[in-house]
Amino acid sequence: MMNLNSQTQTRKADHLRICLESDVQFHNITNGLDNYRFTHCCLPELNRNEITTNTTFLGKELGAPLLISSMTGGTEQAKMINYRLAKVAQKYKIAMGVGSQRVAVENSQVADTFAVRSLAPDILLFANLGAVQLNYDYGIEQCQQAIDILQADALILHINPLQECIQTEGD
Repeated sequence: MMNLNSQTQTRKADHLRICLESDVQFHNITNGLDNYRFTHCCLPELNRNEITTNTTFLGKELGAPLLISSMTGGTEQAKMINYRLAKVAQKYKIAMGVGSQRVAVENSQVADTFAVRSLAPDILLFANLGAVQLNYDYGIEQCQQAIDILQADALILHINPLQECIQTEGD
């Protein structure tokens, strides 16, 4: 029988494989932006050089108010994805979060698949754990461990009850 960490790593690899090999796109659902139209203004009274997307959040300078949201981790393929996203985040000063670090908290051998701080030393970086883990003996120590693995600035506690109900190992 596979141990918990091997099962988790296999599941994380399956998530990536399914996205690469299967049609997982919603074909009839949009992001809602098609409901809006911009009114053209051919003579705007502003200086293009004064327009900026820069902002500050949690004491960190951001090039834009965007977040590369929690994606993946725990496998070699996920490591490459996280590394590439971190490089982009650093280049454009965009905040970033990694996928659930439960697998790294429970198996330190995969912690490097999340550890992107050396590639993105200046970004706002979020660690990530499932909030449900707080019901299963996760506490301050495990939350701090997730933060330390990344040298993160903050911690996201994600909530996804449907996924927890239907996935293998779901809580």
